[in-house]
Amino acid sequence: MRLLNCQLQNVRLHGDLSLEFSPRITLIGGANETGKSTLVEALHRALFLKAKATGAPVEALQSRLHMGHPTVSVGFEAKGDTWSLRKRFSGSSGQVSLSAASSAQSLNGEVAEEVLAELVGVKETLGSRQASTVLPTRWAHLWVMQGAAGDNFLEAGKAHYDFDALLAQLEQSGGAVVQQSSHDQRVAQRVEAALDENFTSRGVKKNSPLWQRQEELERAEFALERALARLSDYEEAGIELAGISDELETLQSQELPALEQRRQLITEGAAASAKLDAAIELASKALEPLRLRHDTATKQLADVDQLAGQLQGSQQRLADLRQSQEGAEAKEQELERALETKREARLRLNAQKQQLDQSNQLLQLLVERARLSESRSRLQKEIEQLRSSAKQRSALEQQLAAGPVIGRTELGRLRELQQAWRDAATRQQAMAAGVRVLRADQPVRINGEAIASGDQRQLSSVFELQVGEGVALEITPGGGEALGDLDGQTNAAEAAVQTCLAELGATSLENAEQIAEQRSGLEQKLLALGFASQQDSATQEQELQRIEQRLDDLARQVSALASSQQELEREQQLPTALDGLLALQQGVATTLTHTTAAVTQAESDLDEASSALETFKANTRDGASQLQVAEAECLDRQSRLDALNEAHGSRGAQHAQVEQLAEQRQQAETDLGKLHAERAALGSGDQEQELADLQSQIDALQLKIEGVLDRRGAAKQRCDSISSEDPYGAVEQARVQHEAAELDYQSLKRVTDAHRLLQELFTEAQADLSSRYSEPLAQSIGSFLRPLISGGPVAQLSYDQAKGFGGLQLMRGGEFYDFHQLSGGMKEQLAAALRLSIAEVLKGSHDDCLPLVFDDAFTNSDPERVQIVKQMLGTAVDHGLQVILLTCDPGAYGDFADQAIDLNT
Repeated sequence: MRLLNCQLQNVRLHGDLSLEFSPRITLIGGANETGKSTLVEALHRALFLKAKATGAPVEALQSRLHMGHPTVSVGFEAKGDTWSLRKRFSGSSGQVSLSAASSAQSLNGEVAEEVLAELVGVKETLGSRQASTVLPTRWAHLWVMQGAAGDNFLEAGKAHYDFDALLAQLEQSGGAVVQQSSHDQRVAQRVEAALDENFTSRGVKKNSPLWQRQEELERAEFALERALARLSDYEEAGIELAGISDELETLQSQELPALEQRRQLITEGAAASAKLDAAIELASKALEPLRLRHDTATKQLADVDQLAGQLQGSQQRLADLRQSQEGAEAKEQELERALETKREARLRLNAQKQQLDQSNQLLQLLVERARLSESRSRLQKEIEQLRSSAKQRSALEQQLAAGPVIGRTELGRLRELQQAWRDAATRQQAMAAGVRVLRADQPVRINGEAIASGDQRQLSSVFELQVGEGVALEITPGGGEALGDLDGQTNAAEAAVQTCLAELGATSLENAEQIAEQRSGLEQKLLALGFASQQDSATQEQELQRIEQRLDDLARQVSALASSQQELEREQQLPTALDGLLALQQGVATTLTHTTAAVTQAESDLDEASSALETFKANTRDGASQLQVAEAECLDRQSRLDALNEAHGSRGAQHAQVEQLAEQRQQAETDLGKLHAERAALGSGDQEQELADLQSQIDALQLKIEGVLDRRGAAKQRCDSISSEDPYGAVEQARVQHEAAELDYQSLKRVTDAHRLLQELFTEAQADLSSRYSEPLAQSIGSFLRPLISGGPVAQLSYDQAKGFGGLQLMRGGEFYDFHQLSGGMKEQLAAALRLSIAEVLKGSHDDCLPLVFDDAFTNSDPERVQIVKQMLGTAVDHGLQVILLTCDPGAYGDFADQAIDLNT
């Protein structure tokens, strides 16, 4: 298919636009908002959208500037004929007509839409419902809409390019996989039909054979579960009945007789309990005094031990305090001596710092004086140079004023006049007559002047030639009256040259050039002297005066530091040069910095020593106070310990008494415990209450036995009810039915699994040969991108039977990079190469030609990138494709296109 022409009427800003397309490359240029994208969208909708369609795609064609419905006419070649298509988009009243050059009959309505769909290679043109979703996918691999140049349309799926036609062309080209045999196709179709009978994309198809087998299996499983549950209920009822019988036997033969026997024993033990209660009361009264005496003796012994421990701690603390106080006086004297030493060191450092500070100030003054002295000398030289330059400038200005004023303008005018004179003379010479005497046996004269053999004359005016005495000829040179005019022009040009020379005061052009060169040399010298004015000289004088005043101030300040200068001169000879003074001043400044730091450190050390001394004195005073407190504490605790020993005896005696009381207390508690044990064996002391509680337990047990009897009757009735239906037989029957249903389901499932496996194996076998589909496309992409990458593989992509082509990659720097990893410009060029490659393959199904439309697809106007685009599109055209390129910068492509259209006009 090849586009020939188009006409847009009432389409957005286009009132009536007619274009002719080149069969090779058409370049359509125009600034933004000139209707380039409108043109592309109108052509696309005319080819793929029904004339009666409605919605946003049709509304987008409406014009706000021109009255009438959008109408698009397209002329194209397809199926070996030339076609004319006209569509008017006006909703339900939309009209379409399609006619072929070979037929006088015109097709209209749905028939025209169906034929058009067949011509462009689609199933049908799109209506309103499909316009928004399907329309963008039509020829998305051939027509690049604005903003989509860098998109990888392979990622959008098969719908965005003619996958089936592409695969068919790859198979027919011989470069792809060998065509499937008819048997393979029948096998694939039968497998797919068998799977479609039982499955949909969402799972098992309802009411299919497999679905029916699943339903039968689920019903059999439900029946089996119900029979098993019924059998389980029967077995549980039997177990419950046996358990109830055992429980009733236990209650009647064990628990109830035991309660009766307990009631008899309680009645017999009432008398023995009264005797034991009296013995227990007497033993408890005897134990209480023993407990009190033992607790008191134990506390007294603990108090003695605690006081003895406290006394020992106080004595140890007192010894430590006395030891620390013994060397306090010597330590204090040592700290005072260290403090005095640090104070003297600080005084020495302060004196040294003061002396260095004065020396540093003196050297700074001397350095400044040396610098100012150098500046004064430099200024005096500069002032002298300014004065000398002023004298030279004055002399040069006088020379320039006295000489002729010949500059570039005057010299150029003189040269133009000289050249005019030369041109006139040259033309005059060209028209002059030439006379040359070759040989003569008589005298020969020109205007009375004799000329000898071999002489030659060039004469531009009428002259007389005499040969001997008897021959005289009047000769007029060629040109006639023009020669006379040329003589006048030559004389006028000569006079103009002489007048100009006189005005300039020169004798010739060479003399004028020499004078101009001399004047230029004087001006260069004057320029080299600069433009220093009298004001600059005054400024220098003022600066010199300021320096003199500052030197006087420095002299007075140096005199004030005479003592420091003498001290320095005693140590070393002071340098007079600036570098020496700077080095000395920097050394003194460094020493001053170090001395200042040392003074700061000495002051810090002095503060630390003073603080240490004060802290030590305070600690000494505190230690003396603590020593007095410790002595008083030891005396108090010793007196209290002595008092306890006098009142209760020695610690050994107290310890023996505590042990004796502990033995007596333990024996009494053991006897009381035996009595309590005997009393406990006889039961609670309140036999009446115990007998009443026991009667309550017997009554409750009688009620429980009655409840168990009722439960046994219900369980027996449940067992009889279930056993009437033979639960074991029902389970066996349900299991047989379930096995049959499962066998039937598994048999069919194995068949469907085999079909799936066969389809997977068939798909894998095709996928193993996928490189034979993808490699031709990759090689074609490489041929279009060869100017960008010179050698080796350029691109690669993958093929999947279900998903189509994908995995587009580009070789850069020896490695393949995915499409999304590339820059914007590289994405545009790779996507364009992919479109060109697919179009080259698909053109076989479209009369060996397809139109490719690029709407502002190449945004990079770099000359190198543009050259690559030109080579790509040139290769595509050489392969029989048609290219329509719309761009905002048509100048970047020069005369590249076969036909150029400017929408700006």
